[in-house]
Amino acid sequence: MKRCLMLDVDGVVVNGRPGDRLSWATDIERDLGIDPERLEHHFFRPHWPDVVAGRKQLVEVLNDCLPVLEAPVSAEDFVDYWFARDSGVDDAVLAACDDLRAEGMTIYLATNQEHLRARYLMGTLGLGNHVDGIVYSAALGVKKPDPAFFRAAERHSGFGAEDHVLVDDQAKNVEAAREAGWAALQWTGGQKLTVLLESLKD
Repeated sequence: MKRCLMLDVDGVVVNGRPGDRLSWATDIERDLGIDPERLEHHFFRPHWPDVVAGRKQLVEVLNDCLPVLEAPVSAEDFVDYWFARDSGVDDAVLAACDDLRAEGMTIYLATNQEHLRARYLMGTLGLGNHVDGIVYSAALGVKKPDPAFFRAAERHSGFGAEDHVLVDDQAKNVEAAREAGWAALQWTGGQKLTVLLESLKD
């Protein structure tokens, strides 16, 4: 078994809305009066790559974008709405993390994430109670699948490439981890984390 598990968040630990696993933005037009297509066009497409890489701040960007969207909410209210609905935690994955850590494995969240949600995940959502830390793109200035993400994650964990395994739902990230010298497994949501890890051969 590898010594350090790097666990993706969205699509692995967190899966959309609590209860139904639908996208957090499913009812955003009804609830906040924001057209999701316009949100994609004015916010996510032009700004999200810079936000998630730490080059822009989420609230500052929203303060500029929300008036264009004619949204009757503040940036802070928008963030609260988003984070609360993008919080469907897989309790079985967290229970597996607890078991693995009890057996001596070090576990980090390894995720493309901006600063506010990273703090929300670890604190408000309580993921920090089940892992040893978080490695995320906005703090590193680089996101998966860039090779620099994996090098930075190694510096953060203190383990060598050969001691890491990434579990991620994105094939491109799995392949990039393997190219970086890590073991890597793709998560489909239909397996148990501990069983998936047992498929690795040291």
